[in-house]
Amino acid sequence: MKALAKTWTWIGQAFVPLAIGWGFYVRGGVDGPHLEEGVLISRGYWGLLVTLAVGAALSIVAALYIRAARRAHAQTRAPPNTMLEETERNAVISWVTVAVFVLSVVGAFVLFLVRYLDSKLHTWNGPSPLAPGFWSTRVKAHELGCDSAPCYALAQRLYGTNPVSGVNEYKLYLTDGVLVFLAVAFCIAAVFLIGELVKAPPPPPRYGR
Repeated sequence: MKALAKTWTWIGQAFVPLAIGWGFYVRGGVDGPHLEEGVLISRGYWGLLVTLAVGAALSIVAALYIRAARRAHAQTRAPPNTMLEETERNAVISWVTVAVFVLSVVGAFVLFLVRYLDSKLHTWNGPSPLAPGFWSTRVKAHELGCDSAPCYALAQRLYGTNPVSGVNEYKLYLTDGVLVFLAVAFCIAAVFLIGELVKAPPPPPRYGR
């Protein structure tokens, strides 16, 4: 249980400041709203990818800890924050930590997803999107295919004759495929976590006379 608690704490405490900093970065950072939209969308993509991976990892670790705590008949099933509860267990700190980690993952997911949904695929050096919307540009890109990469960008990367660095290439099946895979993993992990939460504790051991 201690190893699971340390893993939980390490992942969560590493993610919270990262999510805050990357969220500021996705909003433009020190450059503000003057930064090209394609750069911000690309940052949103990476933020979303990491958030899904972290959400899945935290859910799995929490579920495994809850299972172990239930079998050990622990009073508190919430994983401890090993940075703050190294010597003495405090249920308030544990549940506040859970709330902070959950809100961080949910908030980051919403922020980065909204930013990424602004993506309209362009050809690598194209001045206009393939279609009017997020899904329609992806459908069009898969219809056209790609003979020689790079073929597509997550957003406009060429302004006049000046390419903008920081706009990601869109790879057919891979770019969104990774997100879909992580989203499915996150959902499975969340179901696993919910399943462990609702299970009744095992009966106490019975000893013979």
